[in-house]
Amino acid sequence: MRGLKKLTMAAVCLSMVAPQAMAADKGSSGRQAQTRKQMEIPRCTKRLGTVAIVEPDNQWWRELNLGSPEAIIKLFVQQSGCFGIVNRGRSMASRNMERAMADSGELQAGSNLGKGQVKAADYFIQPDIVTTNNNSGGNAIGGLVGGLLGGRTLGALAGGISVKKSEANVMLSVVNARTTEEEVMAEGYFRKSDLSFGGGGGLGWMGGLAAVGGGGYQNTAIGQVIVLAYLDAYTKMVTQMGGLPENAAAAAPVAQ
Repeated sequence: MRGLKKLTMAAVCLSMVAPQAMAADKGSSGRQAQTRKQMEIPRCTKRLGTVAIVEPDNQWWRELNLGSPEAIIKLFVQQSGCFGIVNRGRSMASRNMERAMADSGELQAGSNLGKGQVKAADYFIQPDIVTTNNNSGGNAIGGLVGGLLGGRTLGALAGGISVKKSEANVMLSVVNARTTEEEVMAEGYFRKSDLSFGGGGGLGWMGGLAAVGGGGYQNTAIGQVIVLAYLDAYTKMVTQMGGLPENAAAAAPVAQ
């Protein structure tokens, strides 16, 4: 009888614990779903302006054998629909060459290449990494990595990106092209342990990096972590920019 009583009590305890364990497991699945949702590129219902992406002076990615993060932001801009994008790199140089040939009369008649055709950028977006300030103590964020590449140590790089811990702390700054005001500075963070993933974690858009010159970010664990840290920053940036004027040109002072 006593043995039966103990068995009954054990069954009651098990019935009380099991739902709690199931709820915890469900909550864990919910958190994972929420995290995965945060790993998707945001979509905008309207454009917030036209941007040009500015490569940072400090080419920190070379120490990780990666390409410029400019390609990452370009992919986000193209797939989010939040901005138009103008190229101020090699394409602009090629355009200037065409313009020079037009001015010298080398192009065919009716080529329609001349003044007043280049679209203005409303904002400049610059991607960078964040470093800790060793002089302030603790783990407080000190700011963007500064100085020339030759004057920077690997320790400074590790302040924003840790290969060993598979984590990255990055920054996106948005500057008004007309007033040069810094409108937004958004920080992004990601670590691999936030969600177990491999090969991009089934994120289809990750493969698009190759098409825009992603420089192997999708092929390494730390590369994927950096991409997702920039995605975190980009999502925050877009959210903050929702409060900016729809027509940046009209909101700026009249050009003289």
